[in-house]
Amino acid sequence: MKSKDEVLGIFLKWKTMVDNQTGRRIKCIRTNNGGEYKNDHFNKNGVAERMNRTLLEKVRYMLSNAGLDKEFWVEIITYAYHLINHFPSAAINGKTPFEKWYGNLAIDYDSLHAFGSTAYYHVTASKLDPRAKKTIFMGITSGVKGYRLWYPNDKESNIQQGCYL
Repeated sequence: MKSKDEVLGIFLKWKTMVDNQTGRRIKCIRTNNGGEYKNDHFNKNGVAERMNRTLLEKVRYMLSNAGLDKEFWVEIITYAYHLINHFPSAAINGKTPFEKWYGNLAIDYDSLHAFGSTAYYHVTASKLDPRAKKTIFMGITSGVKGYRLWYPNDKESNIQQGCYL
Protein backbone atom coordinates (compact mmCIF):
# COMPACT_ATOMS: atom_id res chain seq x y z
CA MET A 1 0.00 0.00 0.00
CA LYS A 2 1.51 3.31 -1.08
CA SER A 3 -1.08 5.70 0.33
CA LYS A 4 -4.05 5.71 2.69
CA ASP A 5 -6.55 6.12 -0.13
CA GLU A 6 -5.86 2.48 -1.09
CA VAL A 7 -7.15 1.21 2.28
CA LEU A 8 -10.77 0.80 1.18
CA GLY A 9 -9.92 -1.31 -1.90
CA ILE A 10 -7.61 -3.59 0.09
CA PHE A 11 -10.17 -3.92 2.85
CA LEU A 12 -12.97 -4.81 0.44
CA LYS A 13 -10.85 -7.59 -1.13
CA TRP A 14 -10.04 -8.95 2.33
CA LYS A 15 -13.70 -8.73 3.41
CA THR A 16 -14.83 -10.68 0.34
CA MET A 17 -12.24 -13.37 1.04
CA VAL A 18 -13.36 -13.68 4.68
CA ASP A 19 -17.03 -13.81 3.71
CA ASN A 20 -16.35 -16.55 1.14
CA GLN A 21 -14.08 -18.67 3.34
CA THR A 22 -16.12 -18.52 6.53
CA GLY A 23 -19.66 -17.91 5.34
CA ARG A 24 -19.90 -15.25 8.04
CA ARG A 25 -20.27 -11.50 7.88
CA ILE A 26 -18.37 -8.80 9.77
CA LYS A 27 -20.51 -7.61 12.69
CA CYS A 28 -18.46 -4.86 14.28
CA ILE A 29 -16.05 -2.15 13.17
CA ARG A 30 -13.44 -0.70 15.52
CA THR A 31 -11.20 2.16 14.46
CA ASN A 32 -8.96 4.78 16.01
CA ASN A 33 -10.90 7.47 14.12
CA GLY A 34 -8.18 7.63 11.47
CA GLY A 35 -9.15 9.70 8.43
CA GLU A 36 -8.75 6.74 6.09
CA TYR A 37 -11.67 5.05 7.87
CA LYS A 38 -13.99 8.07 8.06
CA ASN A 39 -16.07 7.80 4.93
CA ASP A 40 -19.42 6.36 3.88
CA HIS A 41 -17.91 3.20 2.40
CA PHE A 42 -16.25 2.20 5.67
CA ASN A 43 -19.29 3.13 7.67
CA LYS A 44 -21.16 0.52 5.60
CA ASN A 45 -18.45 -2.21 5.61
CA GLY A 46 -16.22 -1.96 8.70
CA VAL A 47 -12.59 -2.63 9.70
CA ALA A 48 -10.63 -3.66 12.79
CA GLU A 49 -8.35 -0.63 13.16
CA ARG A 50 -7.64 -1.59 16.75
CA MET A 51 -5.43 -4.45 15.55
CA ASN A 52 -3.27 -1.92 13.71
CA ARG A 53 -2.61 -0.15 17.02
CA THR A 54 -1.87 -3.46 18.77
CA LEU A 55 0.58 -4.46 16.06
CA LEU A 56 2.30 -1.07 16.17
CA GLU A 57 2.80 -1.45 19.92
CA LYS A 58 4.32 -4.89 19.38
CA VAL A 59 6.61 -3.58 16.64
CA ARG A 60 7.87 -0.78 18.90
CA TYR A 61 8.54 -3.21 21.74
CA MET A 62 10.25 -5.83 19.57
CA LEU A 63 12.45 -3.23 17.85
CA SER A 64 13.52 -1.85 21.21
CA ASN A 65 14.06 -5.27 22.76
CA ALA A 66 16.13 -6.53 19.82
CA GLY A 67 18.09 -3.27 19.51
CA LEU A 68 17.37 -3.06 15.77
CA ASP A 69 16.61 -0.13 13.45
CA LYS A 70 13.21 0.78 12.04
CA GLU A 71 14.16 -0.75 8.69
CA PHE A 72 13.16 -4.17 10.07
CA TRP A 73 9.55 -3.22 10.80
CA VAL A 74 8.21 -5.48 8.02
CA GLU A 75 9.95 -8.54 9.46
CA ILE A 76 8.68 -7.67 12.92
CA ILE A 77 5.09 -7.07 11.93
CA THR A 78 5.02 -10.36 10.00
CA TYR A 79 6.26 -12.26 13.04
CA ALA A 80 3.95 -10.33 15.39
CA TYR A 81 0.95 -11.32 13.25
CA HIS A 82 2.13 -14.92 13.34
CA LEU A 83 2.35 -14.82 17.14
CA ILE A 84 -1.07 -13.18 17.56
CA ASN A 85 -2.68 -15.78 15.31
CA HIS A 86 -1.07 -18.69 17.14
CA PHE A 87 -1.52 -17.72 20.81
CA PRO A 88 -4.71 -18.30 22.81
CA SER A 89 -7.08 -15.36 23.15
CA ALA A 90 -9.54 -14.70 25.97
CA ALA A 91 -11.90 -13.09 23.43
CA ILE A 92 -12.46 -16.49 21.79
CA ASN A 93 -12.56 -18.64 24.94
CA GLY A 94 -8.87 -19.51 25.08
CA LYS A 95 -8.66 -20.71 21.48
CA THR A 96 -6.20 -19.33 18.97
CA PRO A 97 -7.37 -17.31 15.96
CA PHE A 98 -5.69 -19.96 13.78
CA GLU A 99 -7.66 -22.72 15.50
CA LYS A 100 -10.90 -20.76 15.24
CA TRP A 101 -10.36 -20.10 11.52
CA TYR A 102 -9.12 -23.53 10.40
CA GLY A 103 -10.58 -25.76 13.10
CA ASN A 104 -7.29 -27.45 14.07
CA LEU A 105 -4.55 -26.71 16.59
CA ALA A 106 -2.22 -23.86 15.81
CA ILE A 107 1.43 -24.66 16.32
CA ASP A 108 4.17 -26.48 18.10
CA TYR A 109 5.19 -23.85 20.67
CA ASP A 110 8.71 -25.30 20.88
CA SER A 111 9.41 -23.77 17.46
CA LEU A 112 8.82 -20.19 18.66
CA HIS A 113 11.81 -17.97 19.41
CA ALA A 114 12.32 -14.41 20.60
CA PHE A 115 12.61 -11.92 17.76
CA GLY A 116 16.17 -10.60 17.55
CA SER A 117 17.69 -13.53 19.45
CA THR A 118 20.96 -15.17 18.41
CA ALA A 119 20.63 -17.93 15.83
CA TYR A 120 23.05 -20.00 13.76
CA TYR A 121 22.82 -21.47 10.30
CA HIS A 122 24.84 -24.28 8.77
CA VAL A 123 27.43 -23.45 6.10
CA THR A 124 29.68 -25.65 3.98
CA ALA A 125 31.93 -23.07 2.30
CA SER A 126 35.24 -24.91 2.77
CA LYS A 127 36.82 -27.49 5.04
CA LEU A 128 38.55 -24.89 7.21
CA ASP A 129 35.69 -22.41 7.58
CA PRO A 130 33.37 -22.57 10.57
CA ARG A 131 30.40 -24.90 10.10
CA ALA A 132 27.89 -22.31 11.34
CA LYS A 133 27.42 -18.55 11.11
CA LYS A 134 26.02 -16.44 13.90
CA THR A 135 22.90 -14.53 12.83
CA ILE A 136 19.87 -12.75 14.27
CA PHE A 137 16.46 -14.45 14.33
CA MET A 138 13.99 -12.43 12.21
CA GLY A 139 10.91 -14.64 12.16
CA ILE A 140 9.42 -17.49 10.20
CA THR A 141 9.12 -18.37 6.54
CA SER A 142 5.70 -19.45 5.42
CA GLY A 143 5.31 -22.63 3.41
CA VAL A 144 8.67 -24.15 4.37
CA LYS A 145 10.28 -25.48 7.49
CA GLY A 146 12.82 -22.82 8.39
CA TYR A 147 13.39 -19.39 9.85
CA ARG A 148 14.30 -15.96 8.57
CA LEU A 149 17.79 -15.05 9.72
CA TRP A 150 19.83 -11.87 9.28
CA TYR A 151 23.59 -11.93 9.07
CA PRO A 152 24.64 -8.34 9.93
CA ASN A 153 28.25 -8.83 8.75
CA ASP A 154 27.13 -9.70 5.21
CA LYS A 155 27.93 -6.87 2.76
CA GLU A 156 24.50 -7.17 1.16
CA SER A 157 22.93 -7.82 4.60
CA ASN A 158 20.14 -9.88 3.11
CA ILE A 159 17.77 -11.80 5.29
CA GLN A 160 18.40 -15.50 4.73
CA GLN A 161 16.41 -18.62 5.38
CA GLY A 162 18.07 -21.15 7.65
CA CYS A 163 17.74 -23.41 10.64
CA TYR A 164 17.73 -22.19 14.21
CA LEU A 165 20.15 -23.70 16.69
